[in-house]
Amino acid sequence: MTIQNNYQTNHEVNHVNVDDSRYGIYRRPIKVGSKRFSYNHITKNKHDVPKKGQEDNNNIEDHKPKRMDWNDYQRLDVIHSFLDELEYDYPSICTVGTIGLSREDRNLKILKVSNSDAHNPAVWLDAGIHAREWIAPAVATYIANHIVRNFGSLPSSITNKDWYFHPVVNPDGYEYSHTVDRMWRKNKAYVGGKLVGVDLNRNFSFGWGGKGSSEIPTSVFYRGPEPFSEPESCAVRDVLLYSGIPFKVYITLHSYGQIILFPFAYKDELCPDYVRLLEGATVMSKAIHESSGNTYKVGLSRDVMYGAAGTSNDFSYGVAKIPYCYLLELRMAVNQVWEIKFTHEGQRYFVKTLDTAGAINIWKEERSTMDIMVESPHAAQVAGLLNERDIPYSIAISDVKTLIEREQGNTLKKNLNTKGAMDWKSYHRLDVIYSFMDDLAAQYPYLCTVNVIGKSVEGRDLRMLKVSNGNENNMGVWIDGSIHPREWVSTAVVTYFADRLVRTFQEQPDSVTNKDWYILPVLNPDGYEYTHTHDRMWRKNRNRYGECVGVDLNRNFSYGWGEKGEEGSSEDPGNIFYRGPKPFSEPETAALKRVILDESAKFGVFLSFHSYGEVIIFPWGYTADPCPDYVELLEGGTAMAKAIFDTSGHTYKVGSTKDLMYFAAGTSTDWSYAVANIKYSYMIELRGKQHRFLLPKEHIIETATEVMNGVLRLMDFVDRRCRSTQACVCPK
Repeated sequence: MTIQNNYQTNHEVNHVNVDDSRYGIYRRPIKVGSKRFSYNHITKNKHDVPKKGQEDNNNIEDHKPKRMDWNDYQRLDVIHSFLDELEYDYPSICTVGTIGLSREDRNLKILKVSNSDAHNPAVWLDAGIHAREWIAPAVATYIANHIVRNFGSLPSSITNKDWYFHPVVNPDGYEYSHTVDRMWRKNKAYVGGKLVGVDLNRNFSFGWGGKGSSEIPTSVFYRGPEPFSEPESCAVRDVLLYSGIPFKVYITLHSYGQIILFPFAYKDELCPDYVRLLEGATVMSKAIHESSGNTYKVGLSRDVMYGAAGTSNDFSYGVAKIPYCYLLELRMAVNQVWEIKFTHEGQRYFVKTLDTAGAINIWKEERSTMDIMVESPHAAQVAGLLNERDIPYSIAISDVKTLIEREQGNTLKKNLNTKGAMDWKSYHRLDVIYSFMDDLAAQYPYLCTVNVIGKSVEGRDLRMLKVSNGNENNMGVWIDGSIHPREWVSTAVVTYFADRLVRTFQEQPDSVTNKDWYILPVLNPDGYEYTHTHDRMWRKNRNRYGECVGVDLNRNFSYGWGEKGEEGSSEDPGNIFYRGPKPFSEPETAALKRVILDESAKFGVFLSFHSYGEVIIFPWGYTADPCPDYVELLEGGTAMAKAIFDTSGHTYKVGSTKDLMYFAAGTSTDWSYAVANIKYSYMIELRGKQHRFLLPKEHIIETATEVMNGVLRLMDFVDRRCRSTQACVCPK
């Protein structure tokens, strides 16, 4: 075939006839003049300086070539010789090629492993894009060696693919980290005659220039003067995008962190294939845990690590359209690394201070953003204060009153006659909900009982519905709503689920009917009523501490209580995250604890419904460390997210509380997992991102339906897992 120059002007490619090869990467590198061919030469741009005076890292330290092993970290020549040896030893499946030259004219070598079936999809695996991450090329070469030497005995899911291994994307930086600077991250680009380097994983075009990269050449995250300014990133781009190879999987290896990431890294919006990519990452995390006991967290870079713009992973998904794209951060180093983060915490606490002064109402707090409601008289003042401190903001809801009216259908009236039949076309008051529970018990006495498990601060009943077929060996499932009373849709979803569970009980599979269901639709009845009669945005209960009212009940549980100081909860009674004077100081949380710990049922699942966020989260909230059962909780959360997506096309993110939201200390899910020993403990943040707490009543049924299917899928997952392990409390 004839290779032509179809790329950017900084590539000069000879016209060469090569039989049965695409871009020279299938065969042993071809001599063109005095050079080995893939791309014959990369023309230097105006940001380069002449080679004269630059270090020749190949001559800094003479070392004898050695055979590849994985008892040590190897130099570039050993790695490249290893690729050649695999080709020599296994010529029927291995081909080595060069896809380009680095800044310092080192070969960018690739190994292809294939059974030569023309219908094979392709897998790309690269490493060493960041020079100092030595473990990444070591793992890449180990995987290549394993696949090649065991090709005849591996399953068809491995052998029916063409594998492309690029073990050292950044050969100049890799050598530099061995000879001059062990912590060097970038390539060897020069700017203004000085070696500064470009972070190759910020030099790809998709999302280039966004937050998570730098325009300052001395920064370790310097993105380069333009996308694909560097020959190393160009070479990867050209294979992924222009070779015609049908890549289905892209994997790039990094260190350290023990994390599996997938797109997007450059923006907050979820990629269209979030659930599918989540499933794939969950499978990898589970396999890693089963083989080594090591836990790899899963999620988006912005959630689990930080934002990153112009990455190879985002490019491979967003531009090259490769369906499965992952960045694997490998094992953590043993030595200590102190990380100091400057995240404008002072700005965040400045906004909290405004809240205590009554100027605003915090709706949601996350690691880098907050949603706040500002009363009209204070709008100009708050905007001015934010502008003074260079805190960026935008208006998400311009008129909350209008949205409240749409949410409720003009039902918010202090003297409203609350009597009425339960339905899910509107949000209902407490007495309607309690009457609904009594009606179910009256209609289905062989399934349902209603119990008062305690009293609220103001003396209201805490009413719980139990649904059971009477089998004493049933696993217990706890479900609650409205621990935060302004989250009305949580109670609507819980009551909808209760109604459907009872009325279709005989039609449900064993994974549903072999459980005792404990359903508490309104955990905070005083606050719930207060949101209907006085303050729609009230979050806490109604206990009085001095001149202040209310405890955040989801900061009042004992496990992790008070951890992380003001970042995980607050000791200030005027704060909306006030944790109370001590764990379980509130009658509402104390009642929940009594049922869980004193009930004869062995609880296996704990589900607490909240809004808004569209996330499925699990422990921990009080620390960033993964909980012991992280992988299994990830699997269960992924099962729920997939069922929700299959039902409505709606995407719920999955991960730990700290990763997806923020530090939260003293939560019910951390307590249920750690103290009550309920393995499958989840908090489900319902719809909706657009309307925040004020989800219009027209969305109740569709929200409830998708989540109900998610819960049912979780029950199936739990039972299947119970049958495969002795560690779970299972129905006999």
